[in-house]
Amino acid sequence: MPKTTTTERILRDALSRAVDGPVDTIPDDGRLEQDFGVDSLALAELVTDLEGRLSIVIPDEETGRLRTIADLRALLARLAPSGTDTA
Repeated sequence: MPKTTTTERILRDALSRAVDGPVDTIPDDGRLEQDFGVDSLALAELVTDLEGRLSIVIPDEETGRLRTIADLRALLARLAPSGTDTA
C-alpha cells in the first residue's frame, strides 16, 4: 500500500468538503470543475480550507490557474513542502 502524505490526506479531506461528499480516489488528471464539480465558489472554499490547514497562502493568480488535481498537487508541493511527510 503506498504511503499517504499529510498534504495528500488534507487535500482529500478538503476536496471532500468542497464537493460535499466523499472522494475515494483523486487522479492527477482529474479536472476540478468537470470531474469533481468544483465551481468558482467551491474552489475559493477549497483554497481557503487548504490555506488554513497547511498554514500557507495561495495567491489569487495561482488559484485562477488551477484546472486539474495535478495543478493543485504541484502548487501544494511548492508551497507546503513540509507537508510531504509520510504517515
